[in-house]
Amino acid sequence: MIDVNQVSDLWLSVCEAEAGHTDLEFAHDQLGALRDAYRALGEPERAALGRAAAELRGRLDASGRRIHPPRPNRQTPIAISESLDRMGMASLRPGQDRAIASAIAGHDAIVVMPTGSGKSLCYQAPALSLPGLSIVVSPLIALIADQHDKLKAAGHAVCRLDSGRSAAQNRDGIDAIARGQVRLVFCAPERFGSSSFLDAINENPVELFAVDEAHCLSEWGHDFRPEYLRLAEWRDAVGARCTMALTATATVETSQEIIERLALRDPVVVRTGFDRPNLRFDVIPLAGRGAVARKWAHLLNGLRSEGGAPAIVYCGTRRETDEVAEGLVRANIPAVGYHAGMDGAARASAMNDFMSGRVGVIAATNAFGMGVDRADVRAVWHWSIPTSLEAYYQEAGRAGRDGLPARAALLAMNADLGRLITFNQRDQVSEADIERVITALARRADESGRFSVERGSLPSGAGLALAIADRVGALRLEAGPGGLVTGVVTSRGLSAEQADAVAHAARRARDRGWSAYRAVRAYAEGTGCRRSSIVSHFGDTPVPRAPERCCDACDPLPPPVLAAEATSAPRRSGGHSNDDAPPLTGEAAARFAALRSWRSGRADGKPAYTVCNDRALRVIAEQRPTSTDELAAISGIGPTFIERHGAELLAEISPAG
Repeated sequence: MIDVNQVSDLWLSVCEAEAGHTDLEFAHDQLGALRDAYRALGEPERAALGRAAAELRGRLDASGRRIHPPRPNRQTPIAISESLDRMGMASLRPGQDRAIASAIAGHDAIVVMPTGSGKSLCYQAPALSLPGLSIVVSPLIALIADQHDKLKAAGHAVCRLDSGRSAAQNRDGIDAIARGQVRLVFCAPERFGSSSFLDAINENPVELFAVDEAHCLSEWGHDFRPEYLRLAEWRDAVGARCTMALTATATVETSQEIIERLALRDPVVVRTGFDRPNLRFDVIPLAGRGAVARKWAHLLNGLRSEGGAPAIVYCGTRRETDEVAEGLVRANIPAVGYHAGMDGAARASAMNDFMSGRVGVIAATNAFGMGVDRADVRAVWHWSIPTSLEAYYQEAGRAGRDGLPARAALLAMNADLGRLITFNQRDQVSEADIERVITALARRADESGRFSVERGSLPSGAGLALAIADRVGALRLEAGPGGLVTGVVTSRGLSAEQADAVAHAARRARDRGWSAYRAVRAYAEGTGCRRSSIVSHFGDTPVPRAPERCCDACDPLPPPVLAAEATSAPRRSGGHSNDDAPPLTGEAAARFAALRSWRSGRADGKPAYTVCNDRALRVIAEQRPTSTDELAAISGIGPTFIERHGAELLAEISPAG
């Protein structure tokens, strides 16, 4: 058995070396020996070592020496209990205690917890207790803004640096970091391309480097981000004491890839299980004649049922998103749409309408997801089958984050499987694809090979091609502003060795893509327990039945829910109203056309139906109201519309207009 005093002596040698008293190369060797010795100890010896370490720290402080060389801006540590109390936390959930303890002790960790289980507290609590600076890298501004604003309102020393802030606000944040006035900084990975940011960080001892949504590191994950590839280098550049990677949807294989990508050192692994007992899972198969009408009937019936909203309806494409949002509004269900094709102001408005409760339903692509923290979402519907079970479970997990009963329903049409096959074939990466990406970037690069291109100018699936090219050494990706892909082309063509590596990576990507397809198809077409199917996919032991209703396989949907509420879907914009009324003619038809044109001008970048639906416009064209009272009597016209548009609309349809 290793002598604790011997290990303590090693520690003292390391401390003296770091304080500048001995050769640093010797210190590195001693540190390695210390780590090996510590891992070999049992729990009693580790406890004794901890007491010895505390005594050593006291002696070093008394002699004027420090384990870390003296650096400015080191704040006074806060007791973890005080930190939790200031955050309003009366107790910890399973797994949070181990993750927090690992960061306090300076150990690396990977934390895999389902959505809504409190992953953010795992890094927030230690970051706000430790005396130095902690960095949280996150992929989405919405995620950054929400956490930052809540902590700031509670009086914590935090800041955020992202493209959603003005240049002046970001400069102020960097200055505050440099002065040691910040304990926790939220940023996107692109921020590490800023020298002023790095200079400010280096004025502080960095305690914790946290990577949120860490599945973005995995080339085979459902939301891979090429800019995440340099995180380990940036972590080392700022000298972080420990690293924490967090994700809600990582299989055992993806978790191992995250560990390797971040070079985590003997990490504490926190996996709390993937079961969400408060969620009930339903798959509603739709095939044959009338499938679309039944699809609409199930959705409308579900949203109108008691506890059916607030709800998110995830769609596979931007066009589907617009059509579903418009159909819901025409069915008198207040809803908004959200996708990346909308301008920023329109997206922000839709987000605010849903998050504030002004509307109860949002139809969205997967652009609406990470960072959305509305705890009372009662249902998540999938209008189409997603590309992977990981993506499905992450999106379904937006429901019931308050712990109360909620529903995740998948409307599974056979046509969706054909679409997924097409996506899989389109996104395959070959050696020729890699060569084309390298050639395209080389053409846009300067004499030194440096390039900076708009992400949108690259072909679909270019993210994986870029990652593989980076891995084989044909180019090097760097941090750059949001929306840009920056780096250096290091090889104008692939060597034989690189070509072999590319071929291997391409085969692996192809296999993983089809594995993902088979898994989500098995879920959609399976007849067994949906809950067990999901948790087994993530490597968990199948769970017992939920305390209440489990899924459509264990507890078949009752007849009232299965019964179709309607025999036809809400019609698309430009068609007739839901009751199949005859088309307008004469002056009424002309007024209706003029009103639709007027409505488009008032939409301000949003879908036109968000101003007023076609059914209401039709009635207005027929009845031609002359006062706001008459206008307000029309179904679909509310006080907000009257306030914003009433006078203009009446002028539009007046005899003089």
